Amino acid sequence: MNNYGYQRKRDNKMITIVYAHQLEDSLNAAIRNALVEHLRSNNQPHHVIDLYKDEFQPAMTAEERRTFFTGTGESRDPLVKQYQNMLSETSHLVCIFPIWFNGEPSIVKAFFERTCLPGFGYAYVENGLKPLLTHINRITVLTTSGAPTEILMGPFGNMIENQFINNLVCNMAGPADGKDIAWLNLGNALSPSKEALNAYIAKTKERF
Repeated sequence: MNNYGYQRKRDNKMITIVYAHQLEDSLNAAIRNALVEHLRSNNQPHHVIDLYKDEFQPAMTAEERRTFFTGTGESRDPLVKQYQNMLSETSHLVCIFPIWFNGEPSIVKAFFERTCLPGFGYAYVENGLKPLLTHINRITVLTTSGAPTEILMGPFGNMIENQFINNLVCNMAGPADGKDIAWLNLGNALSPSKEALNAYIAKTKERF
């Protein structure tokens, strides 16, 4: 445990960053830019999925809902197909977003709902769900929040670890046990000092 969140294990190949923020002058953009530059400098292969810039549509279409339980994992949306191709070769999944209402923005949840379809992200089996993206062995969640990290992890119920990581992402990537997982949050982010941001970015780079 550290001041930013929690961590678990290690290994590395293709890195896919799922990024969600509308503003290019945001703290999240600064974190993304610093990470991408770090990856480029170290010749680490990576994809960047910028949900807002891509104009990703979060709402599931009527056709997608009609075919949801067929288990084919296929989508007619070319952007979703592109995302699926990226996830298929990903071993380290990185998500960068601001925490809203103690959890992930709706567009991030929609990314998993529309991309990780039954037959691609998971399969329905007799005793529940079977993860199909088990080649993702590292998960890093980089967030910012107005609230201090300790408040999110305590009184607010730690929705990032309990709901987003364990109950959403790990339904596709496989059980958290045995995965290398880290959640690093920059709390008190409404007006952070330059020193606090630099320390957070330095802590982030240590994982790559």
